[in-house]
This record gives sequence, C-alpha cells and structure tokens, in this order.
Amino acid sequence: MQQPITNIIAGYFQALSHPTRIEILQLLKNKGEMCVCEIVEKLGKDQSNVSRHLNALRTVGVVEFRGEGARSFYKVKHKDVDKILDIVRSILHEEVKEGQKILGAF
Repeated sequence: MQQPITNIIAGYFQALSHPTRIEILQLLKNKGEMCVCEIVEKLGKDQSNVSRHLNALRTVGVVEFRGEGARSFYKVKHKDVDKILDIVRSILHEEVKEGQKILGAF
C-alpha cells in the first residue's frame, strides 16, 4: 500500500479514536442530524469541547455540517461509519466472551 493512503487511513481512524467523538457519532446514529446545542445538552459537555471534536470529525469527512442562521447542524456523512463502529463492538463482544470462557476454566 502506498504511504500517503496509509496516512489518510490512519488519520481517519485517529479522528474516531476519542471517547467523546464516539459518543457524538452514537448520538448522530440514533438521531440523524443534530444541532450542536442538542449534542452539548445530551453529552453534558461544554460547547467549545464538543465543537472541537465535531471539527476533528468534519476535517476527515466523518460528519458534514449545515448552518441555519446562528445554529450549526451535523450528521454522519457516510452510513458506513456506523458499520465500522458496529464491527468494533462485535469484535469486543467476542473478546469478552473468549475471556469469560478462559476464566470459567479455572
């Protein structure tokens, strides 16, 4: 694989690698498009923190932005992002099951 492509892929995963960003994506998955003010309220985090994480997701194309007057709305740009998170959850679930089997053997 060419180096620039691997850097782009790594940057995409890096944008997904913060708990607040995962929480934001989970909200957007469940609600579709949301105003920043709604995301702030649901997460209980300050607006500047949420905006910083939304900007990181937007920079790599994970979410897209729409302005309406003074309000900013975001939604997941590609539904395959949901699939990536679902795959990771599935892998982690399998890891937990394997760990439980091992512990059950003792």
